[in-house]
Amino acid sequence: MSQTLQDLKTEWNNIKAEIEQVKSEYDHLRSKRSTLHVTVFFASNSSPESLATLQQQAQAEANRLSLDLQQLDQEIKATQIKLRQIRAKLAVKQAKINRFQAQQNWVKLKQHGEKINQLANALESEIVSFYQTAKNFQPVSEEWLPKNPQLLELEFTNIPYVKVEEKQFKLISQPINFNQE
Repeated sequence: MSQTLQDLKTEWNNIKAEIEQVKSEYDHLRSKRSTLHVTVFFASNSSPESLATLQQQAQAEANRLSLDLQQLDQEIKATQIKLRQIRAKLAVKQAKINRFQAQQNWVKLKQHGEKINQLANALESEIVSFYQTAKNFQPVSEEWLPKNPQLLELEFTNIPYVKVEEKQFKLISQPINFNQE
């Protein structure tokens, strides 16, 4: 069992190379099958012996071609099965790499998420203080102003927050609680 990501990647590369080798073997067999041919014989004369010899040679050539095709087809099928098995090994190795990377990144993501949430809580507290300060503004006299000024206009009332849900992190928008004291 591999213990490091580098070991897993090395094994993955070895399996990938094995796939390429088997693919090459498969392509070679397909090419070999497509180049099989039958030798055509012609009788030198039309005598019964010559025609009988021609018949025997043609039958022998057809039998040879049939056997060659059967053998190549069996080799091609065996190569296809081998290729599927190696691809399955590669898929398993890829899953192990993904799991390993996820385990490594999970801790870092959790730390970042906690930091974001701490900052979001601090930001929310500051926004609420800012809001309360603006809300407490009451001019002494309205004579010097045409109307009461609005010191704060809120265009957003949410802050980002990290939440863990179903084995993944979600960055959500959380409403600011203006009722804090």
